[in-house]
Amino acid sequence: MLVKRDFAGTLLDFGCGLGDAFPVYREHFPCCNLIGVDHSEAAIQSCRDRFGSIATFRCGAVGAVSSVGIVVASNVIEHVQDDHDIVRQLLARCNELYVFVPYKEQLAAGGEHVNRYTRGSFGCLPRLEVKVFASRGWSQFGRALIVGVYLKNLLRPFFGRKIVRRNRQIMFRFKGQKLGPGS
Repeated sequence: MLVKRDFAGTLLDFGCGLGDAFPVYREHFPCCNLIGVDHSEAAIQSCRDRFGSIATFRCGAVGAVSSVGIVVASNVIEHVQDDHDIVRQLLARCNELYVFVPYKEQLAAGGEHVNRYTRGSFGCLPRLEVKVFASRGWSQFGRALIVGVYLKNLLRPFFGRKIVRRNRQIMFRFKGQKLGPGS
């Protein structure tokens, strides 16, 4: 992210899940106020139990997002049908929005991901930056990458199989529409 270490505004993680990103946020942005929002009451209770000393948490959807400096939506937008509407609503509540989603993912019928993203996605919104990258924890690294992707790709054409590409993520950085303090 392009946020400076001394950022002293509020960073809100939309769809924070179990809150595993909060220790990372706290380490990189020691001066900011941290908030987590998720639709799951069980996830929010887990966040409060684990990270209540470094952040505040609330249960809800996009309506529970307060006006803040930065919103991060990491690996959540691909799960919702109305992704553009949710991003627009988040933009109205922040100065900057970071959306992280799988890049060019092959969607499975009945799968939990309902949207596929490319560099052109969200082109009608005020994008500041688009970046594609491999991501630890979601993508393949080490032996899984070497054996599961590169070596097997050598054999796939002989068996009439498609070449497999390394899993990647894409980040969209948007200029929010919120004006005033809290940035």
